[in-house]
Amino acid sequence: MTKSMNKVFLMGHLGATPELQISKSGRPYARLSVATNRRWTDDEKGAKELTDWHSVFVWGALAQRCVDHLQKGALVFVEGSLTYWSVAQETAQVYKNAIHGFEVRFLTFPRAAETLSGGAHVDNREEAGNHNAVAQL
Repeated sequence: MTKSMNKVFLMGHLGATPELQISKSGRPYARLSVATNRRWTDDEKGAKELTDWHSVFVWGALAQRCVDHLQKGALVFVEGSLTYWSVAQETAQVYKNAIHGFEVRFLTFPRAAETLSGGAHVDNREEAGNHNAVAQL
């Protein structure tokens, strides 16, 4: 049997304060917009930097914790898996992707200083559900 793995690790800052939403199937979720930076040196132009934006979807109790304790600018560490789905459009099939977050570690949490101390660790593996549910949002 061939082994495989679909695992994503991100550490970055939130570009927006997460909001709790309800999926078509009635499950609570939140979308985290996570910015990461890549740096490299270009021989002709010197140091370069590029910001990548990632959509991370978290579900259930983890979504609620993120909404309750995170705000724009917070530093987070996310563990999850990459998901894909297609959307039919007039001219072609378009493929989308997102990260299904299983764990979120709060590395800074400006809103939660009064309720938490240190890094909070939340595991959301039991809330994984159907990865294709992201396409139903």
